[in-house]
Amino acid sequence: MSTSSDYLDSKRITDFLFYFQLVAASVFVASQLSVMRQSISGVSITWFGLWLIFLSINLFLSIAPLRRDRNRISKQTFFLYLVWVIAMAVAFAFLLWQGAAWTKIDTVTAMITSIGSIAAIGIARINHLPITDPMVQASFAVLCKAVPQLTLVWMIIEYGGDGISPYVVVLGHITISLRLTQLWYASLEGGWDRNRKGIAIGEISNELTWIIATVVWLLQ
Repeated sequence: MSTSSDYLDSKRITDFLFYFQLVAASVFVASQLSVMRQSISGVSITWFGLWLIFLSINLFLSIAPLRRDRNRISKQTFFLYLVWVIAMAVAFAFLLWQGAAWTKIDTVTAMITSIGSIAAIGIARINHLPITDPMVQASFAVLCKAVPQLTLVWMIIEYGGDGISPYVVVLGHITISLRLTQLWYASLEGGWDRNRKGIAIGEISNELTWIIATVVWLLQ
């Protein structure tokens, strides 16, 4: 049986995760914009654009638990994804402002993501699932994050990685882990519903492919 002490400990941990990620989002924007003022090498339009879509999908998936549970962690999860969507939108807009050009790598990334999305919709239709179903949305999230981060490896090898902030590389791993941790705490209160499972699937694919991209970035 949980006690008031357990509740306070959980509250302190989730509050720390929440405020740390707010700071991390601010550092992400500031550091990445600073680096892109000097160079945008290695930063592709599809990487940032699909990253924004990935965060938007997870923001959408966080709405149902918020409406159902209305607890502190669900509110924090929703607000965090909202903040990250805004942060990513600012970074993406600045990348375009800096004159980022569409490359053959963007074309390949867009083609793979589009074909994968069409396949996901087809499978959903066969299984009589709406596009808004959390598992269908999770498949879109995986495509929007895993695919561009794998083609980012190609981008870094061909163009270098000078446009990627070291803070973004490090904070990427930290914040993904923290979001998954916060999601786990949320599941303790509200259970592993399909929306939370969908978010977890997307974030796990995010971390696995970011590890690959990080290794290549470090070797350049």
